[in-house]
Amino acid sequence: MSPPPAIGPDATLPGREGRWQAGYTLIEIAIVMAIIGMVMLLVVPRLPSSDQENLKISARTLASTLRYLQERAATSRSGYYLALAPGTDAARILETGGDGNAKEPADPLLLKSPIKEGVVVADVRIPRLGKVSDGELRIEVGAGGVRDFVTIHLRSTTGQFWTVMVFP
Repeated sequence: MSPPPAIGPDATLPGREGRWQAGYTLIEIAIVMAIIGMVMLLVVPRLPSSDQENLKISARTLASTLRYLQERAATSRSGYYLALAPGTDAARILETGGDGNAKEPADPLLLKSPIKEGVVVADVRIPRLGKVSDGELRIEVGAGGVRDFVTIHLRSTTGQFWTVMVFP
């Protein structure tokens, strides 16, 4: 009986001339790429976002929060208002109680500020009040929605602007 064939990088295969070739198969490379892709899907959303991204997210969140307030006020027959302090990042949502006093809303979605850190309310424009760029402003949202057309300008720390418009 002959000895078994040698196995290793210097072994030759029966019927073939040459050596074994070291390298990766296409399947191995595809699996590694899939693993890298999954890791990137988990890591990239956790990376710090840019000022422009924060500005865009704040504008969209503020717009959707105001739309949600209008729908909630219409269905629950209660009033809400958005308290803004132009020149700062202060934005709070309060519910109008039966006695007319403001209270924290029962809905946990409304407790979080719609404006991200690093974004400020530059000014608010309401036709009957004009441009409001300081102090505190209450935008009332009742069963019929907002009373006036409102334009809210948000500004990032880099000086970029984004506009949110609210229609009655």
